[in-house]
Amino acid sequence: EFQNLTLRPIIKSLNEFLSVYFQNYATLKRFDIANARDLQKDKFVTIAFSKDNQFKNELKGIVIGHFTIEEYSFYKNSSKQINKRIFGIFKQRILSF
Repeated sequence: EFQNLTLRPIIKSLNEFLSVYFQNYATLKRFDIANARDLQKDKFVTIAFSKDNQFKNELKGIVIGHFTIEEYSFYKNSSKQINKRIFGIFKQRILSF
């Protein structure tokens, strides 16, 4: 319920920003995402989400910054599962850009 009522609308409203944000991230990592094949892109995205903690923390902060007080209170109690969902939704969107 939290995913559908909170996370998806927030991430959807940030879609254009998140696209530019990730393109900038890829540029900083010297990865040409625009010309990458699907397999290369998938590998780059998977590595970013599994190994780059600074990237993940920035991403979480962008999304969490849009929570209401009530949503944040709920997030505090279930942060591990919600973070997984945030990363899953975002990863899915990146791969579909």
